[in-house]
Amino acid sequence: MTESTAGNGRRAVVVGAGRMGHGIALELARGGFHVALYDAAAGRAAAAIAEARQDAQDLVRAGVIADSDVDVVVGRLRAADSLAEAAAGAEFGAEAVAEDLEVKQDVFAELDRHCPPPAILTSNTSSISISDIAGACAHPERVALAHWMLPPHLIPTVEICGGESTDAATISGLRETLESLDKWPVVIRKELPGYLMNRLQFALAREALSLIDKGVTTADEIDQLIKGVLARRIPVLGIMRQADMAGLDVYRQIFTYLGPDLDSSDEPPAFLEKTVAAGHTGAREGRGLFTWEPGEFERYVAARNEALIQALQKDRAG
Repeated sequence: MTESTAGNGRRAVVVGAGRMGHGIALELARGGFHVALYDAAAGRAAAAIAEARQDAQDLVRAGVIADSDVDVVVGRLRAADSLAEAAAGAEFGAEAVAEDLEVKQDVFAELDRHCPPPAILTSNTSSISISDIAGACAHPERVALAHWMLPPHLIPTVEICGGESTDAATISGLRETLESLDKWPVVIRKELPGYLMNRLQFALAREALSLIDKGVTTADEIDQLIKGVLARRIPVLGIMRQADMAGLDVYRQIFTYLGPDLDSSDEPPAFLEKTVAAGHTGAREGRGLFTWEPGEFERYVAARNEALIQALQKDRAG
């Protein structure tokens, strides 16, 4: 299959045109939506469309769209001068602004005002309560989480979750929309801090950082272990099927002695606190858990994207 026509010319709005926003907009446009992009920073939305065109080449290489589809798909994107203009008449809304409740509530109050029901309004938050975000809306029943993963055009899974007032029809409609875009929606049935992906990711990170803090191992050795074991099994088995294959009785036995020794701190590891306090905050600053040479960040991004493109190719090959 090449370019999807699932959107049938429907209109969508994406608020926030950063790394996440332009990828979400590209996926909606690939699905046939005509997408208005708005960002409070002058010129950002127009720049995001240029970035979306570059990302569309990844989709060509992955076999998701044909090269001849690129102009059509990107042609469905436009930069809007105001949030009100972008949202007017949209049938689907996606917010991807800063992780700040007040900022998100301001955006949703505008979306609620300018996108008449039954338009579905979604937040890309990875940590803030959907119920709190929807509190700014006159129609909170149509507000839901749609947490896309970076980079959105190459990662198929999207977390979805409702808040206290979200209608079941909103979740089912959101799920259908994402499936029409060839995404893999994962429905979270109970709103909770960090939702699902971050809880799993940070549980692993907490244990890994704790082991570094205790002098058990190094950041490089942990990554070697992950890449050489988990990263090779998980794409085929996941972690729950791996448990079944190993035997739940075996897992129960291991938990009885290992569980009490796993890190359960509710504070960031001391090692992490010291590293951040020293200004070593990661790749963009040139030093974090590793030392990053000029251009190394970009090389890793390219290598990651190449692996994701190959994974999409395998998905499509069945």
